[in-house]
Amino acid sequence: GEYTTVGGRTSIRTNVRVVAATHRDLTLLIRQGLFREDLYYRLNVVPIRIPPLRERRDDIPELVRHFISSTVNEGLPGKIIDNAGLDRLQIHHWPGNVRELENLVRRLAALYSQEIIGIEVIEAELSVLAPPQTPEKSDGSIGEAIENHLLEYFHSHGKNLPPDGLYDRILKEVERPLITLSLAATRGNQLKASNLLGLNRNTLRKKIHKLDIPVTKIPK
Repeated sequence: GEYTTVGGRTSIRTNVRVVAATHRDLTLLIRQGLFREDLYYRLNVVPIRIPPLRERRDDIPELVRHFISSTVNEGLPGKIIDNAGLDRLQIHHWPGNVRELENLVRRLAALYSQEIIGIEVIEAELSVLAPPQTPEKSDGSIGEAIENHLLEYFHSHGKNLPPDGLYDRILKEVERPLITLSLAATRGNQLKASNLLGLNRNTLRKKIHKLDIPVTKIPK
């Protein structure tokens, strides 16, 4: 093909290959008028379907070893996930696919001091954010995701009301993963995490203590 730069007069021949990826159903989006049909046929030359992680659970131990090796190369401490922990990872639904597993391994390396990670830690991490929706519906805002979760929570009680103290319980459910992920992103640096969150450093320390969040500062 050829293209012309903005303001240019000479056509320039291209010699490139385009690799595009998506988790969306493009044929459905075309029918809904949300994706251009001509672009679809330009891109859909050699389609390759990669099954989601939940459909290839036998790959999980090898992926875990790969991600642990990657974190070690980045200067994070090496970890070993015991057999019970690996078994628990293999029965998880993985709505966030391989990226969710990679992020989990990075959190384990950044936030836990012990070398061997057992099923208790895995259970705690997997229960931090249990998405109430499928990946195909995960493109909305955080507020929409929380609203869906709360609707499901209220519906689970039928005609009865949930136990009192709902506000504090929900706030704690949101605060803990938010702070945990912020600490992981800043390699355990509480000053950077407090700036990221927009919190006073002492306030962050109190919340870490109150929510019993493990913190390990990883040197660069």
